Amino acid sequence: MRNAIYLILAFLILGCEKENGLTSQIELENLYEIKDEPSDPVKHRVYEIYDRYGVPVYFNDTIGKIFIKKDVTGKDVYRYEILDLAWGFTSYNRLTYTYEYMTDQEEQLKALGIIEDYLKLASKPLWPFNFFVTKSAKTIDTQDQENIYEKGNYTINYRTVLMTGDWTDSQIHTLPETMMKEMVKSKIMNYTDLLAAFNDVSDKVWYGSLWSEFDPHWYDYVDGTTWPKYYFSPSALYDDWYGCEMMEPEELAEFRAAVRAAIGQFGFVNGAKLTSVLSPSNTEEDLNGYISEILRHSKGEFEQLWGGCPLVMKKYEILCKIITDELGVEL
Repeated sequence: MRNAIYLILAFLILGCEKENGLTSQIELENLYEIKDEPSDPVKHRVYEIYDRYGVPVYFNDTIGKIFIKKDVTGKDVYRYEILDLAWGFTSYNRLTYTYEYMTDQEEQLKALGIIEDYLKLASKPLWPFNFFVTKSAKTIDTQDQENIYEKGNYTINYRTVLMTGDWTDSQIHTLPETMMKEMVKSKIMNYTDLLAAFNDVSDKVWYGSLWSEFDPHWYDYVDGTTWPKYYFSPSALYDDWYGCEMMEPEELAEFRAAVRAAIGQFGFVNGAKLTSVLSPSNTEEDLNGYISEILRHSKGEFEQLWGGCPLVMKKYEILCKIITDELGVEL
């Protein structure tokens, strides 16, 4: 009996030793933490952005390494952590990414300037988990179809905003606001119920048509003016419209008010992407127009410009609920 007890104790001791031997030797670290390197202007600027906003910026998709074990020769074995942009919120896109890394210090600092301007402009819910900046990037799908990103492009992925370089001076100035609008749109797309309500406001037959076809009184808005009828379109609402330099400020304001009344009766604030003589081609173009118009004006300004158009204000309130209540963007 005593021998049996000793035997059981021996098995228990051996079992504990085996359990200790199976304990994971992986030492998890904060892979996304940025350390300061004051002697390197790029790495120091990356650290400053991380320290202020908590958002890492990478110029290489290999972001860190995890110690696994020592091999039979005593050398350390690591697993390298790599940014995988193919992951989505609920899916995995079967894409292979390849990159031409950005190594020029001047270009890197230019990229960091754009990123910091974006983070200053956008509210915290619109900040990505991280930025990854390359000179160019390419994806190849399972059918060997290529898609190349270069010359100032960007894509908003699940956790990462991928930016590609060679920005023009104009892009450097406009990219932060453009990216913010795109980020707002990407976030809005997650609120499917509210977005469906937005899409249901305007009748489907109003999309992609000549304004003058579904409004027989289209040109009555400009009766009595000396300007050609083709001037009367949503193009007049933009600051780069050719008529801005021809009209006196008061006349331009009246002309634009007439345009808003004409398109606003159908719940639209913009025309089609390719030609403004047509209404928006689909709900996506419609949504893009609203995002631009909403972010361009304060709430008071928007109501002053569009308050006489009930369908526009109905869509506006739906989007405001998402933008202000859910995304934290002040209007």
